This record gives sequence, C-alpha cells and structure tokens, in this order.
Amino acid sequence: MFLSALAVLVVLSPIVIIHEFGHFLACRLTGIRVNEFSFGFGKILWHKKKGDTDYQIRLIPFGGFVEPAGPMFHPKDAKEAPKPYEFAAKKWYAKFFMVINGALFNYVLAAVIFSALVYVKGVPQTDPTLVPAVVGQAVEDYPAAKAGIKPGDVIVRIDGKDISSWNEVSPAAEARQGALQLTVKREGKTLTLTLPESSFNAEKPNMLGIAVEPVFVKVGPVKAVGFGLYQCWYWTKYSLTSLWESFTHKKAPDLAGPIGIVNIIHKTAHGELVNFIFLIGMLSLAVGMFNLFPIPILDGGYALVFLLEGITRRLPSERVVNIAMNCGFYALILLVLYASYADVKRIFFKPKPAAIAATQTAAPQTDDKPQEAN
Repeated sequence: MFLSALAVLVVLSPIVIIHEFGHFLACRLTGIRVNEFSFGFGKILWHKKKGDTDYQIRLIPFGGFVEPAGPMFHPKDAKEAPKPYEFAAKKWYAKFFMVINGALFNYVLAAVIFSALVYVKGVPQTDPTLVPAVVGQAVEDYPAAKAGIKPGDVIVRIDGKDISSWNEVSPAAEARQGALQLTVKREGKTLTLTLPESSFNAEKPNMLGIAVEPVFVKVGPVKAVGFGLYQCWYWTKYSLTSLWESFTHKKAPDLAGPIGIVNIIHKTAHGELVNFIFLIGMLSLAVGMFNLFPIPILDGGYALVFLLEGITRRLPSERVVNIAMNCGFYALILLVLYASYADVKRIFFKPKPAAIAATQTAAPQTDDKPQEAN
C-alpha cells in the first residue's frame, strides 16, 4: 500500500511541477508578475519568498498552481487600468502563450522521457524475419497457455516444420490439421507440447494466444529524439482519433478517471522500471492534451478566449465569461463522474480472460500499426 501511494506521488509530482513551471516561465518571459508558485493544495508546509514570488509546498501533493498578478479579466467598469505587470494588461498573444505553456511543457516532459527510453532501450524491430520466435506472453484460456507454453519459450518447430523467426509462426499455425504440436526450448531443455483441436476457438481457429517478445535495436541520440517526438504525435493522434470515433459511432468513450489512473500506477509500480517511467511520459502527454481541450475552466478554454480577443480585438463580457466557466466546471465534474464509473466497471467487473485478446503494452511504437499477436 505504501509503495503504491509513493508511486502515485512519484508519477504525478513531475507532471504537476513541469506543468506549473511552464506557466511560470511564460509569465517571466512576458513580464507578468507571479505572486505564488505552489506545489500542492491546502495548508502551507514550507514557503520562501524570492523577489515578488512566494514559492510554496502544501499539504496535499496532488496538484499545484501559479498565481499571476491581477485578475485574468479586468472589469470594464474598474476605476483604474491594470498595472503593467498584471496579467490583464498584456497583449492577447502573451496571455495566450501563458495559458497554453503549461500543457506544452507536459509535452516536453513526455518527449524527453520517450526519447531517453528509446536511446537507452532502442526501438522495436519491425521486420518479423529478424525477430526470433520467443514467446513474450501466453494469454490465459487460449490454446498455447492451456498446453503449458510460458513466456521466454523459444519456438523451434511447429508440426515438424522448423521455425527460425516469428515470421514463420503464423503460416505454420494456419496450416494445422487438427491438433498442433509445438517444440520449444526452455532453460536448455527441448519440450514438445500438444495443443488439442478442442482447445482452439471456433471463431479464431488459428489463434494460439501468444505474443512476440519484442527485440529492440539501438539507435543514436538524434534518431532517439525523432522517435520520442513521433511518440508524442502517435499517441495524441491515437487518442483524438479514438475519441472522434466514439462520438461519431455514438459509443461511450473509453476514459480513465482518478480511480483508473491510480490503479494503473499501482500495477505499473510492481513491474519493470522502464514501464513505470514510460507511464510518467504517457500521463504527462495525457494531461497536456486534455488541458488544451477548448473547455471553459481548462487552459484550452482560456486560450480560446484570448485567441478570439486577438481576432475580434475585444474580450467577452464578464457575465458571458462567468457563465462559460460555470458550464465548464459542471461539465468537468460530470466527465470525472463518468470516468470514475467507467473505472469501477472496468476494474471490479472485468470480462473473463478468454474474451481478452493478446496485446502488447509499454513498447514504444515505431509504426502506426502495432505488432500483432498470434
């Protein structure tokens, strides 16, 4: 339990800090005074004032904020004009830059993490002829797992046909007649396992239920950065496409709320370090992307207002802004409630393992099409 709580803090802290630092840096660059730069909410545990800014660490470490000087929208009936260092006194493009820079820095963090992981671990080999037939996963209730196939097994023969690469596994499985014999090497021993005809699914008669153990190829720093940036593009495109398809096909979007995120962190904390670091990058990207949605109360909502100010040369009235912000707040609450409901349904009312296809997670994608399971 302690490890999971610590993992949540370790994952969320850099995401929050980098987001707020993005806002802080934008304020500095545009001449906006920052009154407070806080990590966390609630009671102040530590603070230090340097210049005009009070730097704080608060009791609840999930979140944070940067407080620029002055209101975001200066009242039209105010007796005095906003001071030069206040937020409302700046040009629309300075305000636009300030509100989106937090999300942009989340993307920077994600790109740095993805690039570092690619540089250290490499990129997956996409040519199946160069990938050894090593089992990375055997899915429960599928023929291979029922026959005793385990991760790490090297498939050397299928029904008497020699296998030298992953490229040869699917054709050999598809050519089966009745039961299937797999010869594997495991810890220096050669074993022959039989997959009976009755173990195969009638709808997927050639599905063994195994996934490849990915092979990684080392790349240089320049290519690593390129792949890291591609990861940001790939996952953003994938997420937005999935949401769009959900709306156009009138299907409920598959969202993760606070419960789901904590559950993912909990599971990842007990796995490999590379997957844990990858998760920080993914969540940072998700936070950045979500904050750019043009929903009132989010950074993207404010950015839309200031963009309209640049086009129309005037801000909406205070009444319109307040109504929009209230609507955005209630919409956000409903979204969190829906996502939490989906989390509970997904975590506590799981489908049977037989209904779950073999998948691969956490391996950096180098193509729009993920590697397939057999």
